[in-house]
Amino acid sequence: MCVIKFLRLALTLAVSTISIGIFTSTVSQAAPEAGSLASASAQNSATTEAPANPKPKPDANGYYVGGPAYVSERNKIWGRSGPSDGYRVTSQHQVCELVTFKRYSDNGRYVQLESADGDTFWMPFDAVQPDLCGAALVDKISSDLAALQEKYDNYDNDLTRDLKEAKALVEKLSKENEELKTTLTSKEATITELDELYRDASSRLETRDLDMQMRWWMQGAIIAFCGAVAGVIFVFIPRPSRKQRRDRY
Repeated sequence: MCVIKFLRLALTLAVSTISIGIFTSTVSQAAPEAGSLASASAQNSATTEAPANPKPKPDANGYYVGGPAYVSERNKIWGRSGPSDGYRVTSQHQVCELVTFKRYSDNGRYVQLESADGDTFWMPFDAVQPDLCGAALVDKISSDLAALQEKYDNYDNDLTRDLKEAKALVEKLSKENEELKTTLTSKEATITELDELYRDASSRLETRDLDMQMRWWMQGAIIAFCGAVAGVIFVFIPRPSRKQRRDRY
């Protein structure tokens, strides 16, 4: 009996030990997953709570640190009385102002220009260019865009007008073609009639020639017959003998 009780006690202790080992391993596996979930939720909450970087507010002139800035077209360019920086300033001009080119300086670093008022001055060669720029270029592009927009707006009208003109031309050509066909038919009828007249005249001419030939043959035959009769008559007419002719004289 003591052995049986001892075996039951040992079996109970073994089952208890196995259960404790399983519970410990389960807890050790669940702990990292709980830690990762806690860290992920903490990161999400930090992301949600972190405010976005606000856009800098421009100052009274429209600038802010890190913002864009462009060189202004309102800058002034100085015009001098001679081709170097040592000459006095005589005028100031806007960027992209229209002026007239006159000539280069001896060293080619300056150019002499003429303003719209007729005043001449000198500027550095790098300060001028032959192409449009600035407001003048904007005006030209705006004008070209307006012209293109007007052309686009009137495209349907122009297309309709061209279509009408093409239809009118086709009708005119069709009418002229019909007139030419009518004229050609009339000419063919006239040619046919003239051919028939020619054939009739030819046949009549051939008949007339035959008639004339027959008449000539008849006349010749009659003349020959009359000559033959006259010859026969002359042959049978008695002529006087020589004695009678001598007695006559």
